[in-house]
Amino acid sequence: MAIADRLKLIVDNFKNLPNNKKIALAAVLVLVIALIATVFLWLPKQDYQVLYSNLSPEDAGNVIAKLKEKKIPYSVKDNAIYVPSGKVHELRLELASMGIPSGGGVGFEIFDKTSIGLTEFSQRVNYIRALQGELARTIKQIQEVDQARVHIAIPEKTIFAEKEDHPTASVVLKLKPGRTLNKDQVASIVHLVSSSVEGLSPQHVTIVDQYGNLLSSPKEFTQIVQTEQMEYKKNIERAYEKNIQSMLENIVGKGKAVVRVSAEIDFSKVEKLEEKYDPDTIAIRSEQRSQEKTMAPQTGGIPGVLSNQPGQGQTTTTQNIQSQKQQESINYEVSKSISKIMLQTGQIKKISVAVLVDGNYKEEKGKKVYVPRSEEEIKKYQELVQAAVGYNKERGDLIIVESMPFETVPEEKPGLDYVALAVTILKYLLPLIITLLIILFVIKPLIEILRKPAETKRIAKEITIAEEVSPEAVRKMPTKKDIKEEINELVRNNPKKVVSILREWMAE
Repeated sequence: MAIADRLKLIVDNFKNLPNNKKIALAAVLVLVIALIATVFLWLPKQDYQVLYSNLSPEDAGNVIAKLKEKKIPYSVKDNAIYVPSGKVHELRLELASMGIPSGGGVGFEIFDKTSIGLTEFSQRVNYIRALQGELARTIKQIQEVDQARVHIAIPEKTIFAEKEDHPTASVVLKLKPGRTLNKDQVASIVHLVSSSVEGLSPQHVTIVDQYGNLLSSPKEFTQIVQTEQMEYKKNIERAYEKNIQSMLENIVGKGKAVVRVSAEIDFSKVEKLEEKYDPDTIAIRSEQRSQEKTMAPQTGGIPGVLSNQPGQGQTTTTQNIQSQKQQESINYEVSKSISKIMLQTGQIKKISVAVLVDGNYKEEKGKKVYVPRSEEEIKKYQELVQAAVGYNKERGDLIIVESMPFETVPEEKPGLDYVALAVTILKYLLPLIITLLIILFVIKPLIEILRKPAETKRIAKEITIAEEVSPEAVRKMPTKKDIKEEINELVRNNPKKVVSILREWMAE
């Protein structure tokens, strides 16, 4: 029987049903359709993920235009564009190659189109806009930053040097939910902006987040120094703790020692000038010598009687008369040495160490009983710690080692989450089961019900025909035994035809 004939038979049978059965069947069909629709709605749909969110209207329009051009399904919800999850990364790479999104601002591509007649002021404004846009795009590459806007103020140059102002810049950041910037990241943004603008110093760059919190501002030198000193102190303490704990855990076992170190650091900068005298050592400080000589001529006669008589000639002779004066001055001074000493900052003034060591455990009546460490063991551990930190009693170092029971919690091995597994299986299997039950217990019985009126009608027709047939004709009709013998005879004589008839019946 063809499909069209079967449908016609079902329609005819439905028309022959009483009105109450028609209403009941219609209600059942509506219920079945509702159940099937519910099942299909409950089935997992195609997963959509965020392609971009919080875009500017210009960028969002460009992205949607490209998605329509490529005939890719999308949806817009809560200022976000969603696309099938399998195409997210591919679309981002492809759109990025086209310069989409541009970040909500223009960059140096503003100069790709040359415009005739632009004034110098317009060119200057375009340059500042392009610089702001490029800096915003660069800052957005930081993982914690969602959006960024940069404002740069460049004063006009003047011929008066004393009236010349310096450029300033401010950056507004919108951070991703749950993300923060550390001081190194803030400093990197400050130096990035200051290095990109001529004449802009880092002290004139201000960074603010979306909540109005000031992330960077000109800081006093003392504040920076204090931060560095605290970091230096923490690094020293962590280094001591790590060394001591690793040493003790190799002795008492992993997780059975806790170490805490507190260091007092001297950050004072001392410049010392020493001047020493040695009284036992005498040195010549200065020595001065002077010598003076005088020479003068002298006239006289020949010594004797004749020269003393009147009228006698006199003879003049010259003799050198010399006078000499010598002066010597020596100054002595005690030996002196001058030394300039600069003491290094960051020296440890005092160190305190607290160590907790877990004890031993023994079994008593099926329970673990804590046994503390002996005094000899505690003393040995204390000596090891003193040697590790360079213990100095004179500077007031303090080392305390105690044995205490640790609260141990057995580690639970992660097992298979059977509930989640069952939910996942039911999520995909239950719709199929419901569909199968509907087919077996609703649709199939309905088809049987619609077929019954046809069978009843056929039987009634046969009864009517039988009543019209005479008794003599009934006696001449073949019996069941005769039909069986004819069929057996047909199978023996023509088996191929029988097989062909059976195939047609099975096909129907």
